[in-house]
Amino acid sequence: MLHRLRPLPLALALGLGLGAAPALAEEEAPNADTVVATVDGNEITLGHMIVLRAGLPAQLSQLPPAVLYKGILDQLIQQAIMENNFEGELSKAAKLSLENERRALIAGETINRVANVALTDEALQKVYEDTYMTAEAQTEFNAAHILVETEEEAKALIEELNGGADFSALAKEKSTGPSGP
Repeated sequence: MLHRLRPLPLALALGLGLGAAPALAEEEAPNADTVVATVDGNEITLGHMIVLRAGLPAQLSQLPPAVLYKGILDQLIQQAIMENNFEGELSKAAKLSLENERRALIAGETINRVANVALTDEALQKVYEDTYMTAEAQTEFNAAHILVETEEEAKALIEELNGGADFSALAKEKSTGPSGP
């Protein structure tokens, strides 16, 4: 048994997202829970259609809302009929695929929820203080190099440094690296 409800206003709503179309002013605006079809007692809602539409390739989203609505609704109705007529058990691969899809959807929802949590300055300051203010100070090292072409040049520079020469001045004068001339 198949029962369809208000196809044109819902087509407009699908084309516009969940916003109400001007033609719907006198009746209640459709929302994600609005039933658009019933197949053997199972309801297909506008929410089902919107989720399916969100996954469509961009070129299909360019279709006029009424055409897109009909195509999506027909697909969902056909899937519901096939689901209702399915006999036996799903294959092991299908069961594993469903488990993977469920896990991926839950992970995505978790990421969305975490991403939507507002990060306040106070919360950020607390994390900083908990992480860095109580950390032990560590020894810092600053490395300095004088790069030269040959070992003989390096040994000559070491002798000059051991004799009290200024490292920075020698680096600027003799280094072939970034600190050199």
